[in-house]
Amino acid sequence: MTQSAPRLHRLSGTTPDAARWRPSIVLPQFGARRFSTAAGLSNLHPAGGSEIGRIVEKLLLNKRRLLLATLASLLLGLTYLWLATPMYTATGSLFVDPRSRKIDEAVPGGIGSDTTLLESQVAIITSDGVLKNAIGKLDLTNNPEFSSPKSPLMRTLSALLVRGNTDASVEDRTLAALKKALKVNRAQKTYVLDIAATATSPVTAAAIAQAVVDAYFDDQTGTKRTDAQRASQLIDSRLDELRDQVRLAETRADDYKRANKILTSEGGVVNEQQLTRMNAELVASRTAAAEAKARRDQVQAALKMGAEPDVLGEAGRSGLMAKLREQYAQVARREASLSSQLQPGHPVMADVRSQLNAVKTQIAAELKRVASAAESEFQIATNREKELAAQIEKSKQEVSTLNTAQIRARELDQDVAASRELLKTFLARAKEAQQQENISTPDARVISPPVAPSSPSKPLPFLVLALSLLSGLGIGSAWALKGESESTSIQSPGEFSDQTGLAAVSVLPELKTGTPAASGETLPYGVQFSDLLAALGSRKDRDAAAFHQAVLRLLSKIKAQGRAGRPNTVMFASPRANAGNSASVLAVAYSAAMAGERVLLVDATSINPELSEVFAANLGKSTTVILDSKEHLTKITTRDARSGLSFLPIALADLRTLKTQQRRRLVAGLNLISQDYDWIFIDAGALLDDEASTTLLPAANQVFVLARAGATSRTDIDEVMEILQPVRDRIAGAVLTFAPLSGRS
Repeated sequence: MTQSAPRLHRLSGTTPDAARWRPSIVLPQFGARRFSTAAGLSNLHPAGGSEIGRIVEKLLLNKRRLLLATLASLLLGLTYLWLATPMYTATGSLFVDPRSRKIDEAVPGGIGSDTTLLESQVAIITSDGVLKNAIGKLDLTNNPEFSSPKSPLMRTLSALLVRGNTDASVEDRTLAALKKALKVNRAQKTYVLDIAATATSPVTAAAIAQAVVDAYFDDQTGTKRTDAQRASQLIDSRLDELRDQVRLAETRADDYKRANKILTSEGGVVNEQQLTRMNAELVASRTAAAEAKARRDQVQAALKMGAEPDVLGEAGRSGLMAKLREQYAQVARREASLSSQLQPGHPVMADVRSQLNAVKTQIAAELKRVASAAESEFQIATNREKELAAQIEKSKQEVSTLNTAQIRARELDQDVAASRELLKTFLARAKEAQQQENISTPDARVISPPVAPSSPSKPLPFLVLALSLLSGLGIGSAWALKGESESTSIQSPGEFSDQTGLAAVSVLPELKTGTPAASGETLPYGVQFSDLLAALGSRKDRDAAAFHQAVLRLLSKIKAQGRAGRPNTVMFASPRANAGNSASVLAVAYSAAMAGERVLLVDATSINPELSEVFAANLGKSTTVILDSKEHLTKITTRDARSGLSFLPIALADLRTLKTQQRRRLVAGLNLISQDYDWIFIDAGALLDDEASTTLLPAANQVFVLARAGATSRTDIDEVMEILQPVRDRIAGAVLTFAPLSGRS
């Protein structure tokens, strides 16, 4: 190392290679104020998060506008409830039975489905004829609520909006008012109709609903009586004609079948049934022949292979063959056992081989018998197949001669069936018509009569307040989102992720001042960092515990992207000062050291070396250090005895004064000293205020970008990302600090 390397000393008139000590600048968010980031949000926010999550974040940032709009809307709803006139609704329920409509099917004009029937009944109930009948029953033309003329203002508006005569008669006004007050609905997927009448009096509402039900029953009774009489006349005139048609159709069908010798049995032609049965037998016969051939081939293959017991396969499944194979196996095992004890020419061995040959001979004889049986079975199956095939061909010829005749016969049978069905239908309707002429009942019955309601149906307090709440939330949300869209700074993790395009954004929770240390002792650090380090060891304080857990999650993310078995260098950088950069990197480094890792914290913020002034306060001001020498860098490295965290205050040498070659030598020195540590964390500070810390970018394998919620502008973020573009592949994530609280009490 040469003596021209950068040095650290206090002399004012130094060479360009030197740097001065700078006065301390205290981070303003520790001590008198709070270091805060978003609470209640997830520590990791994917860049591709849902739009709903982004909208919720924006609403929480502008919750005051949302609350004001909601409260104003609720106040308007309460005012409406106070001034509105209560209305009462009485409801009666009718069950419409579609089965009682069968008599109407004889009426010309078509028949509708059940759904159409219910809709038709609704139209009938609200028709002018039924409603006029109800008006007459209750004398509603003399009821001011329904028959009073419109006010002069309403008449003027009607004249302007509606062409023609707007002065309606009393009857027309009453009918129009009743239609507005009456609602007829079908209960979902049922045959029940609900008739609801609304009036200012509960008694009047019940009377109107009952009058409409009675008028509907009167209309149905008269209509059914008229329909039954007309249907009976139509059916009687058709019965004799239909009987003659059936008799004539049956005669034609029988004569034709007799002339063409078409015999039927069990609903089908006899010849076709025989052909179908023989086809099924042919399929079974072919299957049996194939199986017999397979057995024969297998047995013959076994014979060609010398009838070895080990290759008999399917041929060796007979009872006798199984016993012979078992006997062969026993003799073979005995031969194998004796061969290891006796000479090949020994009499016992000769006897065993003789037994083995005898068993083989018996197996071969049995196999020949099985082969002969398989051959016979195959010949029988083949003959049966040929015989059935010949019979089928003969039957096909007989069936083909009847095809043309059967076509005409089927047509005649269809004519007979249609005539019989039509006659049957008309006979049934004739009986129904005879019964309905004297007994006419409506299609519906009352299952729930109208009763006077005990509470008003309009206005509904719950509905009005719910609509007021929803409208207030909608207006407030639009107001809040409008305010959010006017902001030029980063407000939420989702916006930070969209602006940077990074995979994930980490968020730290709020940390209040005055956090007690875990053991109750006073930490020997500056005021601006005492609360931070105390929070990392506290378990009693809720805010401190939340902050500690968020730091640990961020540290876990960093470790997950680290290089196993090698030193890992992580740089934290922000666009501008006062973004909590130093506090964040200190919290992560301190937590890693407390977890037993060998950690080196490097302060590279020349314009604000507050970490150096706290953790390297005892460093001699006139110390001369060669920054690319591991030995000299180790001399100025301090170590915290409580956590084991090592600290390198290179920011005290103004990095802005270093030349390009000197910066490269500084990176080389940092790489040398990093070999003694597991993790090296670099506080790069504000890159837009001081670009000197980018000197250490080549040494970092992970880079994190920090931004302050509500303060860091989008333009600054873009400029920082442009500065970091050469190391884009090493940007591991982002951290949002000072975000407003959310979801906390």
